[in-house]
Amino acid sequence: MRNFIGIDGGGTKTKFTMCREDGTILNSYISSTCHYLQCGLDGMTEVLFSGLKALDPERSNDIAGIFLGCAGYGDIVQDEPAVKNAAEKAVDRFYGKERVPFFIGNDCENALAGALGGEYGINVIAGTGSLGCGINENGEVLRCGGWHHSIGSDEGSGYWIGWNMLKEFMRQCDGRDPKTLLYQGVKDALSLKTDDEIISLVVKEWNMDRTKIASLAPLSAELSSKGDPFSKKILEDGAHELFEIAYALKRRLGFEDGVRVSGTGGIFKIEEYVTKPFSTLLREHGMEYAPPMYEPDIGAVILAIKKTGGFSPRAGSGFCPLFSPKQP
Repeated sequence: MRNFIGIDGGGTKTKFTMCREDGTILNSYISSTCHYLQCGLDGMTEVLFSGLKALDPERSNDIAGIFLGCAGYGDIVQDEPAVKNAAEKAVDRFYGKERVPFFIGNDCENALAGALGGEYGINVIAGTGSLGCGINENGEVLRCGGWHHSIGSDEGSGYWIGWNMLKEFMRQCDGRDPKTLLYQGVKDALSLKTDDEIISLVVKEWNMDRTKIASLAPLSAELSSKGDPFSKKILEDGAHELFEIAYALKRRLGFEDGVRVSGTGGIFKIEEYVTKPFSTLLREHGMEYAPPMYEPDIGAVILAIKKTGGFSPRAGSGFCPLFSPKQP
């Protein structure tokens, strides 16, 4: 029986999963991010090579296909050949040149395949960053959002939420807004002795690191549950931003009412203040929220199988025939 490898290369971590073609998971391994803008092209090669070595130490002879969903891939078109080459180096170095069929795409593609079990529809990712991806019955794939946090995108993401928490903290420091639980919550979470320490911490010590800024997102959920109006407003605004990504994809891909939309990433774990309003907005605009069926690494396995001539899911079938849906 043939084996397949799916690699979910997110902006924070990389997860490798090896499965038989009947869906049996053989092994998995988690390493640091392979995002080339964070670890460099050589670093990307090393992360992938080390991950494959840990995943498949015996160098199986029956690997029929590998799909890598890589954060950042395709964002800068002129970088695509270099990024693909860096990934192929790792595969060739481990398995031998031209021995294993290898495919690469953006990590939103395998997140979509996992969330909807390889079916047609839309998935919105909201983790450290945010991005939407959809595929229609004609096989047309489109992305929306994810234009890079440094130029104001990644709306609704952990970074976006954390950034807005910091902005509101500064407004409350100034007296532009009244002090609420958010003010003391941020101060305590960051161990600030004085208000102005926020500048040296975020700008100098963190160097504007988006992962560290995104780490404030859980605090917004905690403060919202305690009744803080500003934290709640930030999360609800984030849910609306994520909805707009889905709605744009619905229009652009020509979906009729009833299209299924899933949400993946840590921000969708904030049920009360993100997922619920997101789901309501979808319903009001002719879309149906569908909890994700599988994790993105399984989505990468599904794409590896599809791209080597494996199963072709039926539209609306509600399942991938190879895997049991993840338990809630």
